[in-house]
Amino acid sequence: MRYLKFIVILLGIGITTSSCVALLGKRQTVYIDSQPQGAKVYAEDHYIGTTPCSFRTKRVKKEFTFEKEGYENKTIPASTKMNNAVWWNLPFTSFLGLLIDIPYMQKYAHTRYNTELNLLPEPIPLIATTTPTVAKELQASSSTLSQIVISPLTNTEEMKSTKIFKKYNSAVFMIFTKDATNQYQGSGFFVSEDGLAISNYHVFKGTHKGAEIIKLYDGKQYKIKEVLAYSEKYDYILFKIEGKFNYIPVTQRKYEIGEKIYTIGSPRGLENTFSSGEISQIRDNAIIQISAPIDHGSSGGALINSHGEVIGITSGGRDDSGANLNIARDIRVIFNSNY
Repeated sequence: MRYLKFIVILLGIGITTSSCVALLGKRQTVYIDSQPQGAKVYAEDHYIGTTPCSFRTKRVKKEFTFEKEGYENKTIPASTKMNNAVWWNLPFTSFLGLLIDIPYMQKYAHTRYNTELNLLPEPIPLIATTTPTVAKELQASSSTLSQIVISPLTNTEEMKSTKIFKKYNSAVFMIFTKDATNQYQGSGFFVSEDGLAISNYHVFKGTHKGAEIIKLYDGKQYKIKEVLAYSEKYDYILFKIEGKFNYIPVTQRKYEIGEKIYTIGSPRGLENTFSSGEISQIRDNAIIQISAPIDHGSSGGALINSHGEVIGITSGGRDDSGANLNIARDIRVIFNSNY
């Protein structure tokens, strides 16, 4: 008797599902291509292949997305129609088979899809170009300069190095830029609560507008709202980021050879590295020679005195020297183009 019940159950399942598309339906072969070919194809976020390609399925994907480097992403809808085979469930299996076949109610009306991809628009330079033989420069307006926070001369407190880092670590950020072929990384820092920021000109030279990423210590990312001033000769750029931020006040005091200094930057991607040293020499063209070690990726970082005031923009060094021949640009060049 027990075996008889088991056989009846099996027969019931067999009869119920005998006309289900889910079990017996025919797979459709869908062919996908693009102009130009070589695009990655996704069907509702499921990767299909690279054009030209094909896949077999019983279930309809409602759209296809094409991705190819140098071209705009494109999504096209799939053409579908009712799968009449599911209605055979009603006379043979009642509503149970129809319920099983709900995901298969539609099938592709067309099984060949071909689309043309559009080239990405020519990127706009972040820094406007002029005659290549002329050094590029845009002087900051007086209203822009008035927004930079200047440390008062009454600030005579000497800060410990640990306090300087804790206070200004969040005011320094990483910069990621790219041009047509390469990606670059540098540093920058805020000089006002309202998002005025400074870095090196060479960090952005030749890079694409909108491709830059400003990454803060807490992982938040921003875009540059506006470039306000720059100088190729003195290797600085002043720009605006939307928001409220921690900042480092700019010094008014004169610095001297042998003075203790600190740097915060991201050499070789090591985010917000803190270094210390002395001013080794004061050179022409607003160059401060320092003993604090810096490296690729430090460009655009903050050079800070013992009063917690920024005095320069770290700019580079000599890789082949063991003498710590590193340089920064005097922050005062921003206020005086004829420095």
